[in-house]
Amino acid sequence: MIYVRPVTDAEQTELKRMTRQELGRVSQRAQMILLSAQRRTVPEIATIFSVSRATVRFWIRQFEAAGPAGLYDDPRSGRPRKVTSDAEATLLHLLERDPQQLDARYLATFWTTAMLVLVLATQLLLHVCRNTIRNVLQRLKLRWRRPRLAMPRKTDPAKARKQWEIAAAVIRAGPDAAVVYADESRVQTLPLLRAMWQWLGQQIRIPTPGSNTTRALFGALNIRTGAWHYHVRRRMKKEDFIAFLEYLLTVYPTQMIILIVDNYSSHTAHDVADWLTAHPRLQLHFLPKYCSHLNPVEPIWLQMKGQIAANRLYGSIKLVLAAVDTFFARMTPAQALTWAGADK
Repeated sequence: MIYVRPVTDAEQTELKRMTRQELGRVSQRAQMILLSAQRRTVPEIATIFSVSRATVRFWIRQFEAAGPAGLYDDPRSGRPRKVTSDAEATLLHLLERDPQQLDARYLATFWTTAMLVLVLATQLLLHVCRNTIRNVLQRLKLRWRRPRLAMPRKTDPAKARKQWEIAAAVIRAGPDAAVVYADESRVQTLPLLRAMWQWLGQQIRIPTPGSNTTRALFGALNIRTGAWHYHVRRRMKKEDFIAFLEYLLTVYPTQMIILIVDNYSSHTAHDVADWLTAHPRLQLHFLPKYCSHLNPVEPIWLQMKGQIAANRLYGSIKLVLAAVDTFFARMTPAQALTWAGADK
């Protein structure tokens, strides 16, 4: 009769652990060794586990040669990948191109797994399924996700010159001048939808007002003091911008005003230029194009809408404007400068 050699205490502890924690065949092999150590015969063990006697004898020899570690399977190479490195390189090259640039017969403007399967079959004579292509793309760190809209990356060639002109105008005006950044925004009765926590399978529905009513807000931030001023209008046309300029003259009745705005069409209108000629106490300067991030009023609008408008229905534009009044009444100059990033 063949029995396993004497098992040490440490080996017995490890074998018992393997029977509890290892999976499948490895756990079974550890049990075979423990039974053999209890003087159970090879035919008995083969019957218990429904294996051949040769299998039982093989694992007894493996244990005697290497201990519990000999009961594990050796690493296996597995089946060679059908999608070779050359095929992966072809996939990456395709994904960087518009399908219609490769073949006008393609109807889609982006690649799908079905299209990639077809290209590999026609170009490389490699026949794989869509799941294989999907697994390859994931291995190459690619994910199927929705893209995001973005403004084109443009640069105003006169950016540096315009920034220096603004700085020079502020210096010439002296410390008593009001240096003000201005911008427009809209509020509306239709709620702004923002991401929020929701119960799985229960999408929250935000009521709509039926008809959407809007108002234009003209806002101005004194970058030196943090003072905030805003003016409500129905639209953002040149007439409304001129009304806002006249409002600023009443806010600063004696000071020189350096007003810095973006290149919105109502700001550059001829009527606005004529008004500025008649009111030299207010100087208008333009930020570089494509540089809305340079306007410190933008983050204040973002804070306002996030706090009063996100996922909230007011029912009337009067209630919306009341919420706007409350928000700005609570905003201190220090808070405005913090949000604007001008307190650093």
